[in-house]
Amino acid sequence: MPQAPRPAASAGSGAGSVPSIDPIKLFKKYFWLLVLATIIGGAVGVGSYLALRKFLPRYDAVTLFKVSPPQTNSTQLAEDKSQDKEPLERFMSTQAQIMVSDKVLDKAVHSPGLINEATTWISQFRDASGAIAYPDAVRELQETVSARPIPKSEFVRLTMSYKKANDAAVINRQITQAYMDELKNDRGDSRAELRESMQSRVKSLNEDIERNSRERDRIITENNLESLDSRMSEAYAALTNAVDSLAAIQNSITSYTTQQEEYQRILASPGGIVYPEDIRSMAEQDPIVMQTKNTLQTLEAQDRSFEKQDLGLNHPARKALRAQIDGIREELEVTRERIMSTAFNSQLDQIRRVLLQLRAQEAEQLNSIDEDKDRLNELAKLQQEIREYDRKIEKLGERLADTQAALDELVDVSQLKSADRVSIYQYAKIPDKMAFPDPKIIIPAGVVLVLGLTVGLVLLREVLDQRIKGPADVAMIPRTPILGMIPIASEDPSRPERPETAFLDRPTGIMAESIRQLRVAATKKMQQAGHRSLLVVPATPQSGATTFVTNLSEACARADMKTLVLDANLRRPRIHTLFNLEASPGLVDVLAGACELDDAICSTDNPNLDVMTVGSGEHRMFERIVTDPMGQLLTRLEAKYDIVILDTAPAIVAGDAVGLANRCGATVLVARAMAEKRGTIARLKSELSDTRAEFLGVMINAVRPSAGGYFRRNIRAAHAYQQRSKKSAKA
Repeated sequence: MPQAPRPAASAGSGAGSVPSIDPIKLFKKYFWLLVLATIIGGAVGVGSYLALRKFLPRYDAVTLFKVSPPQTNSTQLAEDKSQDKEPLERFMSTQAQIMVSDKVLDKAVHSPGLINEATTWISQFRDASGAIAYPDAVRELQETVSARPIPKSEFVRLTMSYKKANDAAVINRQITQAYMDELKNDRGDSRAELRESMQSRVKSLNEDIERNSRERDRIITENNLESLDSRMSEAYAALTNAVDSLAAIQNSITSYTTQQEEYQRILASPGGIVYPEDIRSMAEQDPIVMQTKNTLQTLEAQDRSFEKQDLGLNHPARKALRAQIDGIREELEVTRERIMSTAFNSQLDQIRRVLLQLRAQEAEQLNSIDEDKDRLNELAKLQQEIREYDRKIEKLGERLADTQAALDELVDVSQLKSADRVSIYQYAKIPDKMAFPDPKIIIPAGVVLVLGLTVGLVLLREVLDQRIKGPADVAMIPRTPILGMIPIASEDPSRPERPETAFLDRPTGIMAESIRQLRVAATKKMQQAGHRSLLVVPATPQSGATTFVTNLSEACARADMKTLVLDANLRRPRIHTLFNLEASPGLVDVLAGACELDDAICSTDNPNLDVMTVGSGEHRMFERIVTDPMGQLLTRLEAKYDIVILDTAPAIVAGDAVGLANRCGATVLVARAMAEKRGTIARLKSELSDTRAEFLGVMINAVRPSAGGYFRRNIRAAHAYQQRSKKSAKA
């Protein structure tokens, strides 16, 4: 099937959207305006050129000065291109300022050549008595004379601008002569001053070097620092040894402290003292203990001998022996305990004495470390001072060498003729053409100015125009989907008699094709979400929502969808007139209980299309369509029909649409092109998006093709294709 211009696809725009402007479209739209602006701009440019040529002509007389690089020695020529460019550029800028200085200009104004030859220019400064106001003449020259270095060259350009070519050349030559005289007079004085200044600088640098050397020697002598490096090495070695000794002492303190804590824990043990193994071993090696143990062994051997002789424990001899053994054992234990206690206490006292000695050594070593650090820091500070003086002396020596070399070169260079760095390369000639105005600049500038102003006003108008003209304007509203658009009926080549019945009257027209595409877009979204009721909301009166409802319902019915058109516009109902039906019974009568639902539904010529009109006037209470019975009625209708399309009052003048949207499945906002503004659509979209119904998007009605745009060509191409298809079908 031939395609009519497709409505814009559903789209949203981010929060940062900006107006989208098609430059080709704008160019074709405002083509003749731009042509007129170009013609007017050309006329303005020509007029400006003629006026400026007559009243403000300007001739530029130019003198070129060549500036040579500085001479560095008596054999190197000044033209050596390897010299640093920065000093040359700085020198050229200085000379350019001197050329236009008050001193040079005043000298030029007083020159007889200027007074006698530049008669037109000088006459403006003569009073009635013929005297010349020289200060005023100098101020005038400050405004009309300029001097500047030519970038990336060795030339300085001196320019004098005036309305008379001869006077401009005369004044330029006099300024040139005054500058060269001033340069010649100042050359000898400046070199003498420079030589004297450099000699004074050499003397000052020598004195600074001598003063810093004396101060350095004083520090070395007063602090006996002839061998500073060896003294610092010794101090550092002493500090290192002291730190190592301190570490050894602290390790010993840690070890003895651990022993002391262990001995004190043994003394405080609640189960009694358990002496260490070394104490026990030492006690066992004691002569008294060993002698007692030998005696005990002898008695125990005798006891075993009595036992072999079958003497019982109650035998007097054995009994006496056993008593003696027990006594010896008790004596052995007492002796052991006494010896271990004495040894234990002795070792604990020894540990305490050693700890006291070690802590004293630690404190002494810490003091020694502090003294070594102080001595090392003092030596480092002195060393830093000496190095600072060495650096100062070194830098002063370098500066002295550079200054002395420069002084020597100055003496050599001053003897050379090439020391004259500024020379006249080209004298000012009488200009043979105007510098201003230039027709190649003034006329195009007039065109650019007028054309640029026109383009700026056109762009400003397009940006500030808030009206909805097409999908691009809706796309600029953040997060606003576009359902599609319908062209204005006057652009449809099929010429439908009434836009409200365009689909029925001209099924092959462009409006009908646009309705089909809108049907596909709307029903696809509704079927995906399971919606069966669609509320068509006009943004403002005359938006064309009712036209959209009637055509969309006819399109849905033709697509074998059981369709119901429900007129919920209680303020200006039109559905019954468009379908040639009576207004009652209808919606409000069903809601008021005055009639049954089946009695309020009217059939049409299309078996798939039914209509429920608004109802009788006495029951048209606005509140009824936003109550629960309305929601229940829609539920019953959704069960009976594939799609229920509701027409309602404009959202800008009534709140019915928002109330109904909370009871419908989906909503569509209808905006008429060139009538609604983006702000209104954005607000209404926000209100509908906050309801229970799904907001499908904005449908733009009565879109007008712009001049030179693609829309009109698409409409014509689609219509031509439809006509060829109809002819082929008839054939």
